[in-house]
Amino acid sequence: MTFQHLQWIYAAIPLLLIAVIVRYWRRHYWGHSLVPHLRDEVGRPNPILRMPLILEAAAVGFLLIALLGPVYPFVLNRIERGGLQIMIVLDLSQSMEESLGKGTRMEAVKASTTEFIKRRPDDAIGLVVFSNNSYLVSPATFDHESLLLYLKRVSTQTLVNEGYTAIGEGLATAQDFFVFSRERGRRARGQVIVLFSDGENNYGRDPLKELEKARQESTRVYFIGVALQRGASQEIAHEIPTTGGKFFDARNPSHLVAALDEINTIEKGHFYTLQLTRQEPAYFVFVLLAFAALALRMILNAIPHFVELS
Repeated sequence: MTFQHLQWIYAAIPLLLIAVIVRYWRRHYWGHSLVPHLRDEVGRPNPILRMPLILEAAAVGFLLIALLGPVYPFVLNRIERGGLQIMIVLDLSQSMEESLGKGTRMEAVKASTTEFIKRRPDDAIGLVVFSNNSYLVSPATFDHESLLLYLKRVSTQTLVNEGYTAIGEGLATAQDFFVFSRERGRRARGQVIVLFSDGENNYGRDPLKELEKARQESTRVYFIGVALQRGASQEIAHEIPTTGGKFFDARNPSHLVAALDEINTIEKGHFYTLQLTRQEPAYFVFVLLAFAALALRMILNAIPHFVELS
């Protein structure tokens, strides 16, 4: 524990000394030669009778400590958050620039995904993009404003020098993040991958093996095929239900919205995370102790027999 306002001690200590001096200066005693003999016969006062003074001093001491601004430098809290850990896995191959409705496939996916993110404020959501390789753009986060900025900036030009569709790579990166998250202390009750692609896997890791890993890790995978050619990615679509997820064949922007609406309805849950808090105030502990000391002092003052003795 550290203190943020140690400068108050330079003012508090002189004031306390003055208060003690005034208190003892105002006390009056009758002196007599028989007093020492009477003290030996009667004995010293019971220490319990000094409790009011001790409690008053303790209350002042606790308030002084609270005034100094005590803080815990680092506090690790376990926080329960409503919602899930969701990774959006987005295909950035050049074919995503083909038309879909009034805009391109990429524009339609971004628009529907943006609304999906806004409707799930209690979820930790992240973003993975892929073409030949896959990249973690944002880990699962509650900072959805930053996530939406990343989503807005990515496009088919982001990976313009890559021309393949490595669905397996995208799934692997998302799953690797979940493993890393668990190792860092986060415990998820629900892990979800929402995959967007408009083509057949033709590069990188085998997506069927990655789906099997997802099933073993209790990660549900939803595959939204964006205007897929007939027969494309059928093996992947067939394996998706084994993870607890679902395949959606989206032929227009309204299909995309409907697919994400269904996912939004299905997926509910909670997950737990560890949060490191710096400079957490601790003054309230000493304020409570001061009030407890004053309350006990008032209770003693309300006991007639104790008042007579003291």
